[in-house]
Amino acid sequence: MCRLKGGLLFYQRVLISGLVLILSAAAEAETWKARELRLTAEKAAWQFGPLKLQPAILIKDAGYDSNVYYQPEATSDFWLTAGPAMDAYLVARRRVIVHVFESPQYVFFFKTDRERTWNNYLHGDISLSLNRFLLTVGGRLNNARERWNTELDIRPRRKERGGSVSLLYQMSYRLSFEFSARKVDYTYESLEYGSVNINERLTHLEEYLSSRIYYRLNPRIQFFLEGQKGSYDFKDPLNPGDSRSRTIYSGFQFSPTGRIHGQIRIGYQWFDTLDTDLPDYQGLVGDTSVSWQMMRPLVLRGSYRRDINFSVWSSSPYYVSTTWSAGPSFYIFRRKFRLDYTFSQTRNKYPLGETAGSPPRRDDYTLNSIAVYYRITKTAGIGLTAGTWERKIDVLGWDANRKFIGLNLTYDF
Repeated sequence: MCRLKGGLLFYQRVLISGLVLILSAAAEAETWKARELRLTAEKAAWQFGPLKLQPAILIKDAGYDSNVYYQPEATSDFWLTAGPAMDAYLVARRRVIVHVFESPQYVFFFKTDRERTWNNYLHGDISLSLNRFLLTVGGRLNNARERWNTELDIRPRRKERGGSVSLLYQMSYRLSFEFSARKVDYTYESLEYGSVNINERLTHLEEYLSSRIYYRLNPRIQFFLEGQKGSYDFKDPLNPGDSRSRTIYSGFQFSPTGRIHGQIRIGYQWFDTLDTDLPDYQGLVGDTSVSWQMMRPLVLRGSYRRDINFSVWSSSPYYVSTTWSAGPSFYIFRRKFRLDYTFSQTRNKYPLGETAGSPPRRDDYTLNSIAVYYRITKTAGIGLTAGTWERKIDVLGWDANRKFIGLNLTYDF
């Protein structure tokens, strides 16, 4: 009898130990995206228990621009955009990950006083990791004066208020599903630009619903298939820009630890204007940026972006903007220095002409730039960039060109 009781007690202990191990493993399980968030937080420079901080100093193009307004009659000036930045992470028992980014930046022009301004960028999210599920809720509140696209030659202030929610389910090591919703309210300042008002022409609300399927090919490459539905509603009732879109994307995501970084994202979009008198768009769209380390001293970079942008000073409510860039990076002197060359072209195609019966408008932009960077930390470098920019417009006689040279700080060395 004693032996029987002892045997039962032994098996009970084995069973309990097994259950504890199973529950512990389940408690520690996490999705691939939760793991990436946690590892990013753990790499932060400052650690205070569960609070982790990554400070930074941002310097953007501190230098000289021969044509600050991108106009045929050039106005030159020296300028600087700089400010602190901070990524803050709070990780609680690997279940809750809070991330907040804050960066106030001052834009200084030596002569053109009206372009001096403070910009602020704030966004954050809270992620709840539940084994195979990851729920993320985020928001952003940006307030900045910038040149928001190639069509704008001035820097109107824009307030961006948005929120998002996403749910990721990792069915297995290879297969994951993600569902997300996003809403962004863009409000521009009331500023006269030629014959139009920036606020009336561009202030609008964007809403997106999307779903993704991820398939992991290996630890560093994921294939994805994405469907997205979007709506664009302008606040001015007289604005003809209200529209809807449906897009199918496909592509690959690459881990930053591999020889190939970035993502390939190409899709097909159906863009429908609600005004029946205006043309719709069907065709290729994309958001691709990739770097490939061919050998130790050489990295090849390339990007391709094609999307719909809303027009501010054309008879067309929108235009299709296509930008591609390519160039090499050479690392020399034991990777202390990096030499870059970049060639980029942009083409904006409008569905309508500027006057009745005229051919559709087209704008072309060409950029050439070279840069030399010096490594100051393992992942950061300070560099000097110089280049030329040229714009050709087949109507309106608004061709322009500029030269620039500037100092900047990069955290992607």
